Amino acid sequence: ATVQCNYADVPRDLLSNANKELLLEKAKTSALFDKSASIESCKTSSRLVRDYLGLTGKGPLVNIDRVLQKAIALLPPDLDNIDEYVTESERFTSLIAKASSLSYMSGTTDFDSFNNFAKGEATDSNSSLAQSKETIYEARQSLTAILG
Repeated sequence: ATVQCNYADVPRDLLSNANKELLLEKAKTSALFDKSASIESCKTSSRLVRDYLGLTGKGPLVNIDRVLQKAIALLPPDLDNIDEYVTESERFTSLIAKASSLSYMSGTTDFDSFNNFAKGEATDSNSSLAQSKETIYEARQSLTAILG
């Protein structure tokens, strides 16, 4: 979902000096539409993650911190586990902020976000985007505890 394979690269061997005539021939025959003259490549993107977190104004978690604050105000003050709810709400908000920061950083710090790689090739498992994913899993567990 975070890997987008909608990029096309010219094969390196086609760019060599030995293939200058072939390159000119491919350019004459509208290489933009000739799929055989290009290689499909991929990049990682944090856009879907940031949408999911509600950071772009869309997604299921838009303004979730405000919703949790409103819910705290609606709880009866004599509720036995109100402290647990508040603590878990703060933990959830902190985890969402961490995931937000990591997903934002991935656009500039992750090698795979600005360099193309071959389709099907493994991406860096220790990237900021991968760390954001792990943080989102923790936030999901926290939200489950809040709702449960």
